[in-house]
Amino acid sequence: MSILIAGISGVRGIIDDGFDTEVVKVYTEAFARLMDKGRIVIAQDSRPSGEMFKGVVEMTLKRMGCEIVDCGICPTPTAQLMVKDLNARGGIIVTASHNPIEWNALKFVGADGLFLDSDEHKQLQTELSKVKATGLSQAEPTGAVTLLDDRIERHITNVLNLDLVNVEAIHRRRPKVVIDAINGAGSEALPAFLERLGCEVIKLNCDNDGNFVHIPEPLPENLMDLRNEVRRQNADIGIATDPDADRLAVIDELGKPLVEEYTLVLAAYHALRNAADDDYRPIVTNLSTTMALDELAERYNRKVLRTPVGEIHVARKMQQQDSLIGGEGNGGVILAESHLGRDSLVASGIILSLMAETGQSIREIADDLPRYEMVKDKINVQGYQPADILSALAEKYASLLPNLEDGVKITWNDRWVHFRASNTEPIVRIFAEGSNHTVAASLVKEFKTEIQNLM
Repeated sequence: MSILIAGISGVRGIIDDGFDTEVVKVYTEAFARLMDKGRIVIAQDSRPSGEMFKGVVEMTLKRMGCEIVDCGICPTPTAQLMVKDLNARGGIIVTASHNPIEWNALKFVGADGLFLDSDEHKQLQTELSKVKATGLSQAEPTGAVTLLDDRIERHITNVLNLDLVNVEAIHRRRPKVVIDAINGAGSEALPAFLERLGCEVIKLNCDNDGNFVHIPEPLPENLMDLRNEVRRQNADIGIATDPDADRLAVIDELGKPLVEEYTLVLAAYHALRNAADDDYRPIVTNLSTTMALDELAERYNRKVLRTPVGEIHVARKMQQQDSLIGGEGNGGVILAESHLGRDSLVASGIILSLMAETGQSIREIADDLPRYEMVKDKINVQGYQPADILSALAEKYASLLPNLEDGVKITWNDRWVHFRASNTEPIVRIFAEGSNHTVAASLVKEFKTEIQNLM
């Protein structure tokens, strides 16, 4: 069965089994129409299929008469920043993010440097229907292409100039950093950025050739080589990214992972420490991100605003609010001063600044932060409507005032559980968090049984 998944994050699938050149042509032409042609930024991650698909994107845009700015292989946040800085109509990034090598995808960026939201996605689907009805353009390619060789330097300069990145303090400390870029799009940008900060950089899997030497998602179990190298090198910190370098995972000086939820917690801690006493801007994150953020914000008499799951929802809320910092608990940090997208350069610069200013190790800092543990699971509801199950849960726990913005989230003082229906499979996802793993696992077990009883 072919797999092609379309949503507000773009369109993705397994190469030649759902995702192919015809899909790329149709979606690219629809996007060009949506953006009223004009200047379009294109980019890719390093996976081997990327160059071919980016070539298809480029030729399609040429036929539409677009002005094309080619950023080549670069982090997704670099491309987002270039859309904004170059006043482009939009951008197309060929990347399947943390998906395995046999996948690829198109991510669509609007003129503000943000991914398309729900309304824009609907508009794209309308244009897609028109393209399918009338056929692809057969016009002679007239669009011009400009190669943007300095896109990474522009990105680095942007982050070096951020108020929350203390370049002088990091230079003084000169931390030893091991980086695992999984030979992805961050292989050039992140080491170059860290060197500009004065770090001693040890590169691991930074060949930029798309050879994913381990499972691409930067979870602790996939980062054993990095963890071992941090210990072997007696490094101060280890960092890892996914193939398009928008997420950041952190390894402490002992080679122990901080789960990716704590990348944002560390960044928020630094932002809160540096905020003026009368600066009450909120932190923005999604409903499934750790409650450690709420406890941390409370220490500083600040608020946390929560959105449905998805980077675009967080970014849009940050766009509407004057926020201190934002992001998601998957290792994604967003700082509006830079741009409204998850950015591993921004995240690493902030966390290294926190270490430099406090004089503490990353483990000492982490031990001072609120500590919760999360368990993520799912349950197959084949034959039943996930929406009906969520409605039943919401009705049963109505006295607890569940949040219904994105599925059902039930919160107690020291724990929570969040249920979301999958858009592509007959499953309900269950996220739970508590003071320790046992509490979170018990919540998941209890509610899986409850859902089974509803079926």
